[in-house]
Amino acid sequence: MRKIALVNQKGGCGKTTTAINLACCLADDGKKVLLIDLDPQGHSALGLGVESDQSENSIYEVLLGQIPITKAVRTLNKNLDAIFCNVVLSAFEQVMAGAPEREYKLARSLEGIENDYDYLIIDSPPSVGLLTFNGLMACEEVIIPVDSSSFSLHGLGKLLDTIRIIEEKTGHELSVKILATNIDRRTNFSRGVLETLRAHFPEKCFETVIHTCTRLREAASHGESINEYDRRCVAFRDYRNLTHEILDVEDAMKAKMATSRPLSEDEGPLGKLGERTVTFTFDAPENAVVQIAGDFNNWSAEGLHFTDSPSSPAWQKPISLKPGSYQYKYLIDGHWMTDPANRKTVDDFFGGANSVIDV
Repeated sequence: MRKIALVNQKGGCGKTTTAINLACCLADDGKKVLLIDLDPQGHSALGLGVESDQSENSIYEVLLGQIPITKAVRTLNKNLDAIFCNVVLSAFEQVMAGAPEREYKLARSLEGIENDYDYLIIDSPPSVGLLTFNGLMACEEVIIPVDSSSFSLHGLGKLLDTIRIIEEKTGHELSVKILATNIDRRTNFSRGVLETLRAHFPEKCFETVIHTCTRLREAASHGESINEYDRRCVAFRDYRNLTHEILDVEDAMKAKMATSRPLSEDEGPLGKLGERTVTFTFDAPENAVVQIAGDFNNWSAEGLHFTDSPSSPAWQKPISLKPGSYQYKYLIDGHWMTDPANRKTVDDFFGGANSVIDV
């Protein structure tokens, strides 16, 4: 299970919005996801249209060891489960004052469900306290949403220092990524914030940017994720891109692990493990819906993510392929088309053609 915590001590930066929509987009992509709300405000349930009943089991009872974590899980759809909280969770820090290993309560509770999910997404409270520490100690990855304000930039440096201190004190390493949120490219200020983030933290920033979008607020008010509310808006495209950027890291990690194993005698220099990463690139408007399907993924359309690079903005998706010949096609705004950058095609038996790539 890949475990990711959304953390920022500043409120209003899109932390809960990102937790909800990232979890839903991962689930929509076929991943089994568990969303845990560690924020006593309980906005995750509100944003997903779930009635909060204080008599139900919550993450509070799990952290206190009163119930196993499976008792608090609520199934929202086929691939998405969640554990919610209520205002009682705000008493956790006081109740656990002086308790041994109180920072590891969440990590310990997760041990029994490690193999039940592909992803764990944690929505942390807007503070750096015991609940946030529990989330950090339970995860290997951290996403810090940073909105376009000077307060966010100022708080980011302090938060990164806090995470570094936690790593030094506990020996628990965390992979940190920064996500720019609420970016309005029409304003010089937003563009300046984005440039500052990428200049100071070039290796930590996601390529994906979450742009200002009224539909996000509307979706939350209706208790729906953006992929349920409006799949044609810029916010859906942004969160889909973020999801695929995270999934691409997973694919790269798997490919690296596979190629790091010594070759057996019958595998040869390429053999079964000689995969290459091919980056499929398509030029299309930023507001387009760009997907790819081929015999390498059973012709199941997968989204590309928009690389917002000043030098070469384009839609991209890296895919690990074994040596061989593959047919594929792009799905652009619901319309199938061959790769305009690849002249090699074959008949698709339906009166059209598929692009062909040889690896």
